[in-house]
Amino acid sequence: MEVTQVTSNRPAGGKWGVVLACVLAAVMLLPFIQTVWLAQKSRKSIDRGYHHLAQRMPERVVSRKISVDARPLRVALVNSIVVSSTCTLLAVVIASMAGYAFAKKQFRGKALLFDIVLTSMAVPAAILMVPLSRLTVALRIYDTMAGLILPFAVTGFGIFYMRYAISSVSDDVIDSARLDGLSEFGALFRVVLPAIWPSVVTLTVLQFIANWNSFVLPHAVITSPKNYTIGILLGRLMRDYGGLMWNDIMIVVIAAIVPILLIFLAFHRWLLRGATAVGDVRACKE
Repeated sequence: MEVTQVTSNRPAGGKWGVVLACVLAAVMLLPFIQTVWLAQKSRKSIDRGYHHLAQRMPERVVSRKISVDARPLRVALVNSIVVSSTCTLLAVVIASMAGYAFAKKQFRGKALLFDIVLTSMAVPAAILMVPLSRLTVALRIYDTMAGLILPFAVTGFGIFYMRYAISSVSDDVIDSARLDGLSEFGALFRVVLPAIWPSVVTLTVLQFIANWNSFVLPHAVITSPKNYTIGILLGRLMRDYGGLMWNDIMIVVIAAIVPILLIFLAFHRWLLRGATAVGDVRACKE
């Protein structure tokens, strides 16, 4: 009787790898757990902590102010939804058209223009604060919703990403669309983008998250509380309210985190598909 020995392909250190992954995941989740824990604590509990801090450090002034009013938080959330959605739509459309031109068209100065796009991705946001503020003043959109949308409707990363994705579409597919009577816009929006739909969804989600989390540059163009986004509100909580309880601050933090967390959970499969297989094109002409 012949005995077959079954060998396992699992590496010897597989269990330790799982343990290490669990430990790292727990460490990454600790800040979020602490945020939720502080947000649900009562004012009396937070106040006792401030009294204890004042007794330990009598030379320090411990501020205890009123909580954040619900209305500014609602206004900031609505503004963030409007600004992020509009910026994302414009950024994806413009990036698709520019990426199509860089990927499939030949024109003078193409290489130089694309180098400028790549260079723009390396410029720190803080350097752009003063020029952006002066530009919005000159265009008369300073401290308006338009000032939060128009300057951010074009992104170097979006153009670079779409150029790379559209490059994977065969030229024969586009030529067939032209022979069928489609214009360049028709070929782009009816043939090219559907062929790379995972990449379009990936860019849309990434742009929405980036616009939602935008923090530095919006401070350069907005001063009125009625135009605050959730990022601006977080940055100006202490200045506008003169000191807050930690539970009040964490409530705003949770309001900023939950929407993008839900979006990520809803589209994480599309993100993986767009990141691992850009432009999986299987188009054919009947």
